[in-house]
Amino acid sequence: MHKQILTSLFVLLLTGSTTAQSWGVGIRLGDPSGLSVKKYGQGHAWEFSLGRTHIFSGNGYYNDRYYNWYNGQNFGYKEHQLLGYRSTVPIGLQVHYLIQKPMSDAPGLSWYYGFGGQLRTQRLEYDYRYKLEGGPDWVVVNNEAVIETDLGLDGVIGLEYKFNDAPVAVFLDATLFMELFNDPFVFDGQGGIGVRYTF
Repeated sequence: MHKQILTSLFVLLLTGSTTAQSWGVGIRLGDPSGLSVKKYGQGHAWEFSLGRTHIFSGNGYYNDRYYNWYNGQNFGYKEHQLLGYRSTVPIGLQVHYLIQKPMSDAPGLSWYYGFGGQLRTQRLEYDYRYKLEGGPDWVVVNNEAVIETDLGLDGVIGLEYKFNDAPVAVFLDATLFMELFNDPFVFDGQGGIGVRYTF
């Protein structure tokens, strides 16, 4: 009898838990591009994105990274020039808490806003040259390894549509990233679209 009661309570709790909240797992294209996981609650959600970042960054971004790194070293060389760079795939992780707002006049469609944090990291190797004070010749440095890590806060807003006849949700969002480390109070706009399987 006790076993039957405990079993019934367990099934009831499990059923209530699975109906109250659900998951979405899929892919995201944008910044970052990769895996997207979302845990839905009652009027809110947690979103996790992991993938390649700096998708839209060109050579100008890496030139800036080099000069920021160099200026932080206090080398004091008379002259210096960046000759080239190599980079591993830059990885970004976003964690967001979202407030979901269903649109009553558009079933399945909702908009959301929220906040969270972001971590981005990659390994860079710089080739550069410099001149010493009073020296006419360039000194060349190859493969100067630097670990680039950015940590900061996100504000996000987006739209999501859940299909009624299929376990699929599509979304698009825009994020404003404020860096706290390594370049405090530098802002970066990001965006993405994606699709998730919901269960």
